[in-house]
Amino acid sequence: MACHRDAAGLGSYIAAQKPGLRQENVEKRLEWALRYKNWTVEDWKRVIWSDESSLKIGVNPRHQWIIRPKGERLNPKYVKKTLKGEGVTVMVWACFTGERLGPLIVCNEGGIGADEYQDTLYDGLFSLIDDLLEPSEDAETIQVTTEETFVFMQDNAPCHKATEVLDFLKDNRVPVMEWPPQSPDLNPIENLWVTLKATFHKQFVKLFNHPSKSLKARYRYGEVLQEVWYSQGQELVDALVVSMLKRV
Repeated sequence: MACHRDAAGLGSYIAAQKPGLRQENVEKRLEWALRYKNWTVEDWKRVIWSDESSLKIGVNPRHQWIIRPKGERLNPKYVKKTLKGEGVTVMVWACFTGERLGPLIVCNEGGIGADEYQDTLYDGLFSLIDDLLEPSEDAETIQVTTEETFVFMQDNAPCHKATEVLDFLKDNRVPVMEWPPQSPDLNPIENLWVTLKATFHKQFVKLFNHPSKSLKARYRYGEVLQEVWYSQGQELVDALVVSMLKRV
């Protein structure tokens, strides 16, 4: 969105954000794209996309544009209020596939290490896999997982790449997609985070007076976050899966 346009038709915009890449990572991203450039929408539907994200409670995640007179920059009615101190932050993990949204897990305070991540996968990823592999009532055979059934996507965060985590996934026969470094723009779950944060903030303004660090408040934030997550709907999921053709 432009905030000023001159006579030559040039506008003033917020800069687009893209990862800063070393040449070796540029090459790895290209290799990944070439590997999957012929995948169809049906192929992309098999991917289980996952990620963590943090939310600053009570902070509007969207840029706020204002129209104001010159010299009124610090007038209270034109100022976006900030929170005193560090505020309250909640980290969540979630996953989705072409068929449905998976669980959203509210993580414990203090970040996620390899042990906590394994617990998250057990509660979140495996419950989605169980749903995907649940046989129909008239099925006579049990489905065995292969890369033709689904493939799990996770980025290269240290807790994801820990040896015990990779062994845990291998032992449970979860095929893992090799992910190129510094590539959040290739993960469509990022779009779900944008929607989640904006919608949650609207709900926060309606339901809460101010951010709180109490356990009761954090539990309630988690409830609202899960409600918002599941409200995003299959139409958005379908659009994100289709977007992979363009992303690649």
